[in-house]
Amino acid sequence: MNYRETVDYILSIPLFAQKIGTENLASLLERLGNPQDKSRVIHIAGTNGKGSTAKALATILMHAGFHIGLFTSPHLVSINERIRYDDEMISDEDFTWAFEQVRKKFTVHPSFFEVMFAMAAVYYEKKQPDYVIYETGMGGRLDATNVVRPELCIITSVGLDHMEYLGDTIAKIAGEKAGIIKPSVPVVYFKRDAVSSGIIETHAKELDSAVTAVEKSNYIINEIDDKTIDFSFHNRYYYYDHLRIPKTSLYQVENTCLAVASFDILMQTRDIEYGKNAGADVRIEQAVRSGLLDFSWEGRMEEIAPDLFVDGAHNPEAVECYCRTLRTLYTKKKKILVFAAVKDKDYDTMIRDLTEALSFEKIIVTSVDNKRKAPVSLIADRFRNYTGHTVEAYEDIAEAMDAAIRYKEQITDSAVYCVGSLYLVGEVKLWLQKIKEKSANMEE
Repeated sequence: MNYRETVDYILSIPLFAQKIGTENLASLLERLGNPQDKSRVIHIAGTNGKGSTAKALATILMHAGFHIGLFTSPHLVSINERIRYDDEMISDEDFTWAFEQVRKKFTVHPSFFEVMFAMAAVYYEKKQPDYVIYETGMGGRLDATNVVRPELCIITSVGLDHMEYLGDTIAKIAGEKAGIIKPSVPVVYFKRDAVSSGIIETHAKELDSAVTAVEKSNYIINEIDDKTIDFSFHNRYYYYDHLRIPKTSLYQVENTCLAVASFDILMQTRDIEYGKNAGADVRIEQAVRSGLLDFSWEGRMEEIAPDLFVDGAHNPEAVECYCRTLRTLYTKKKKILVFAAVKDKDYDTMIRDLTEALSFEKIIVTSVDNKRKAPVSLIADRFRNYTGHTVEAYEDIAEAMDAAIRYKEQITDSAVYCVGSLYLVGEVKLWLQKIKEKSANMEE
């Protein structure tokens, strides 16, 4: 198959296997020669912030001179986004090659995510990066990626999401996330609440795994200017004063602190521990500082065009952080909201939190091109119930975005904010891409 045929085939595979667990995938990987064991691995799980933390750590490691593989999900526009090497997406040729290597070893057909993970593993075996960062697809204990043998495990914030699969309480979900912890492998996690932190720490202790907790008391935001957020981060081992990240969102401070703590632990395991080698200390700090300034992650408070922002917040915890960011960093512009969600998310709480925390000039709801999409009419009704606001509803995202841009042109000092689903982010990006292509063709 050529590249297009390969992508169409993979996208036609059901997202999750009928049989939950890693048994089928482990068998496939064994037939492939266990390529996932040929790289030094960092494994990351969590409800929110996995992709951002993984990308921040990858960027710091690259600034320290390492070659890095990065496996994330979902993709926004191109499926190649899921498999990266040194911040470059896998090429179409390598994507097709990796799929052919995996397809040759099919017996029981793997799930979509298992195929993608196996493809990443054979690709990284070929590329031989210094580290591969694997992000879980969902959960941890039973996730396809949990076949890896990591040097470090990272658990980002734990919240209520995917409850039909992971459990209906923070305790149950934390237990699933903690399932990535391996015996004697260090763990870095974000300490948000007593319940999830207790479960993570207990599980790590049972496996004799050293634990580093990052919490809000470890960092302080010093200054926010037009381009960057300046913050200091410290714990009992080190102190970073005046680190800077691009001004996107407040929640990225939390994620980048996790990345910095993880990087420090990785450097200790490579005998570059602080205090042993002054030159190494300097290089480590330089990598952290330059890496954070270079850090960005698509679809997370991303300005894809002037005054047009997209964010993939898709559960109550993420929307709460999103609202805090808009109230703090984006106060100068009047707000036009474009919202879409999938039906298995707690969109009612998300809508309530958005309308209680923020004031919108216009509210536009739309639908994502996915079988899990929530009905537009139902979403619109929920907004009306909470606000009494006139809500415009469009099934077609292009029509919704066209309307949002019209209002932006009519309302002085306004900006468009798209939120509610990573699927929405991807489709808004596609809409903008088509507009740019049409404009370019007209100029020719």
